[in-house]
Amino acid sequence: MKTISVAVAGMGNVGRETVRLLRERRAELRERLGAHLVLTAVADRDALREARALGLPASVARFTDPAAMARKSGADLFVEVLGGYDAPRRFAGEVLGRGGALVTANKRLLAYAWPELTSAAAKSGARLAFEGAVAGGVPVLRALELSFSGDRVLGVDGILNGTTNYILTRCEEGLSAEAALKEAQELGFAEKDPTLDVSGGDAAQKLCVLAGLVTGGWLKPGSFPVAGIESVSSRDVAYARERLGAAVRLVASLRFSGTAAAPRVEAGVSPTLVPLSHPLATVRREYNALLVSTASAGDLMFYGKGAGAGPTASAVLADVFVTARDILGGLTAPRPGPRKLSLVSPDDTESGFYLRLLVKDRPGALARIAGTLGRESVSIAAIHQDRAAGTTSAQVLITTHPATRGRFERARRRILSLGDASPRHCAMRILA
Repeated sequence: MKTISVAVAGMGNVGRETVRLLRERRAELRERLGAHLVLTAVADRDALREARALGLPASVARFTDPAAMARKSGADLFVEVLGGYDAPRRFAGEVLGRGGALVTANKRLLAYAWPELTSAAAKSGARLAFEGAVAGGVPVLRALELSFSGDRVLGVDGILNGTTNYILTRCEEGLSAEAALKEAQELGFAEKDPTLDVSGGDAAQKLCVLAGLVTGGWLKPGSFPVAGIESVSSRDVAYARERLGAAVRLVASLRFSGTAAAPRVEAGVSPTLVPLSHPLATVRREYNALLVSTASAGDLMFYGKGAGAGPTASAVLADVFVTARDILGGLTAPRPGPRKLSLVSPDDTESGFYLRLLVKDRPGALARIAGTLGRESVSIAAIHQDRAAGTTSAQVLITTHPATRGRFERARRRILSLGDASPRHCAMRILA
């Protein structure tokens, strides 16, 4: 029986769990694969200590330098779960440059180095798999790449960050955003520094990976609008649910147009009012979901836990299995690209909007705000006003009819420049 040797770089939570599963399930994997999957090397700054803690036999080589492991271990398949960017980039370059097979769960690496990685893989004939980079154990990438290969993906809307979803749904249950974040940190759903999550940056990196997989082009981080949940309060969440019949979710969206050879993409991440009848409104706590719209199969929903060592290691091991099967069969897995991708201007995208303002109680303030929206052809759908206790200001909550993002943003900036409203405000789009 043939043997596929596996080397794992990174012995953090995901790396340790990947090694544990690889060894624990080796008999089952052997039966399904028709070959042995054997761990032959690990790399970590504390490789000796980690190997002892995992009870690895002496036959498993220990490296403190991942790039050295790529050069010297002779493994058939490499797994990258190092975290960060610089070291994974060097490691990936070594593996792909040598025509090796690489499995990674590193969304940051894929988002920022997509042209470099895909070009290296295409040049050397290397295999590159990355199911664990988006939505943890939910097999969304394999579905997009294989299950829809005979269909055309028109768009995706996803809840791709468990931390923000946990915060927003706990706000629905009566907690403040600050208390919900603290709880998420205590439960291990949020990092000690949650900036990447709450700013929308984590979801944006995952959106780049999704766009690259579907089109083969590079959706460059920073090239599309990204807004987080920092300005969203429990007041916004309650008003949305009670008055507007909507749930607040951080939604990452892609829309695809153009041709396969010249794809066009509309992209964005933003807090969004999602109608309670919409499938994404039912996604709660630390769960992730991706709603995929296709030309032939219609809409399909993928749902599950999107973070944690277990779900991510499960996705990594699935990539190891599929990649090993391709190696045994002498199969390649060509992907489109790298190719040029054109972005639809975010100013041309259209939706309804929600705007919460703290407005000074002075004559004509509300009229000036409404007039500013009107001059940009943004029509008000509803307006609600509450006196802010103990102040001379009022909370004003406005929803609009569909308008282009460009018009709404110009109106929002002009409203804030009037001096009638506090700079602290909340703006969200409304999902149709």
